[in-house]
Amino acid sequence: MLQKLRKTALIALLIALSLAFAACVSDASPAQAEEDAEAVSAVSAVSAASEAGEAQAAGTGWSIGLKGIREDALWESVFEDSKKHASHYREVTVESKGVKLSYQGMPLWLAVAMIDGPDAKHAYRFDKELWEAGYDLTLIAKDGYSATFNTKDVAPDALLIADSENGKAIAPMTVGNAPKNLWVRDLVRIDTTLAPSALEKAAASFRLELDINGAAASFSLKELESLAIYKEARGAYTTSAGTRYEGVYGGVKLLDLLKSYADLAANDSITFVAMDGYEMSYPGKQLMDNKDGDWLLAFKLDGEYLEKDPGYVRTIKVGPGTPNIEGHLSVRMVKKIVVKQKDFVDFSLSVKGKASLDLDRGTIQSCVSCHTRTVTFERKDIVAEYTGFPLWLLMGYVDDPEYMPHRQDKSILPYDDKAALAGYSIELKAADGFSISVDSRSIHRNNDIIIAMYKAGEKLPADEAPLVLVWDRKAARLPENLKNIKQIASVEARF
Repeated sequence: MLQKLRKTALIALLIALSLAFAACVSDASPAQAEEDAEAVSAVSAVSAASEAGEAQAAGTGWSIGLKGIREDALWESVFEDSKKHASHYREVTVESKGVKLSYQGMPLWLAVAMIDGPDAKHAYRFDKELWEAGYDLTLIAKDGYSATFNTKDVAPDALLIADSENGKAIAPMTVGNAPKNLWVRDLVRIDTTLAPSALEKAAASFRLELDINGAAASFSLKELESLAIYKEARGAYTTSAGTRYEGVYGGVKLLDLLKSYADLAANDSITFVAMDGYEMSYPGKQLMDNKDGDWLLAFKLDGEYLEKDPGYVRTIKVGPGTPNIEGHLSVRMVKKIVVKQKDFVDFSLSVKGKASLDLDRGTIQSCVSCHTRTVTFERKDIVAEYTGFPLWLLMGYVDDPEYMPHRQDKSILPYDDKAALAGYSIELKAADGFSISVDSRSIHRNNDIIIAMYKAGEKLPADEAPLVLVWDRKAARLPENLKNIKQIASVEARF
């Protein structure tokens, strides 16, 4: 399982364990000042051997696997080198069953220093503060026996990794001024709870991108977590099907993050782009409203990093009263945030039929993101690309009052195919009163006729916004009386 160390890694290990750690860990280990001179000598010897092309003896013999923030191995040959330095190889006398025994070995903290931080080569820094704050450390023997303790309960100097008992060589074991259950013979592995979780590993390469009026920035989750605006509090969201999700979310305060780049105004547009292409836009005034809590870019839930879906980052509102937002406002898998100042226009679409309701901007945008369809529309020799969602999908809100999109189990389809094929009229009306009617059979599952929200990748121009009816110029099937409808205000199905 453990591979031989390459030459460069070998040299780094020799240097790390040959040095007195004076410059790296003098604040976290026993007195080591006398080691400075011999540490320099050891480094020189290793360098000279390397330059001469001499084979190194490390990476041979027994090994002890080490698992913490990173993984490594302590080899017998490297351990042997530690015997040259007084502070790296010590003696302890203990009593076992009335018999005094003398053990010689390396302080345990020297091995832990190799894995309690991200440093992968010299100089390993022993993190005393981290040890004293407390994490679990497990000592594992060859036969499977293991003993676990919390570091805050045991002094760093309390245990040795010994390879000698009364002057005779033994398999490595832990021994010292600590409970005897921590005296583990035939030691083959040291594990700690410092090891990153699978979720943390998966999210390690993720970066959140910002585009604030054209200015770009990006953050890793670790960088976000280190910001002073990091917060943990309880929040909730409820899906359109009525399922409520609640927990303690951890993340950065969204408004504070954005304000560090630009002063937000009520009519600014903040668009969240997800890893799967989903988009949702908020007006500045919504994010600036903190009466019941703060909007978070959350990447932790109940202390654990979020999985890729619904993470690594999602929007949520948190506060003392556990604010509860609508599900489509809690954008998951956020990859990028785009801010365009003075660019947000709110609207709603009235839909009527066997049920009547007003669909807000967020619901429409969510539909566009989930059921994206882009068509090339041609009118009077003007050709442009429009993006929206198929008109027929909108009928799912009004063709049956019991079953609407996202309001029941996914196995139940909200669109009534039978009713559409039986035939009913659909009236689309503009803000100025202009309207057209089409037959449900002519648009049935026809993805070439769409209600568009974007033109050429941007929001619609004022004379077409907020929504426009368009179709693909190469559509194979179109109603005879189909006309372009701008500034759509309502859609009504008449059965």
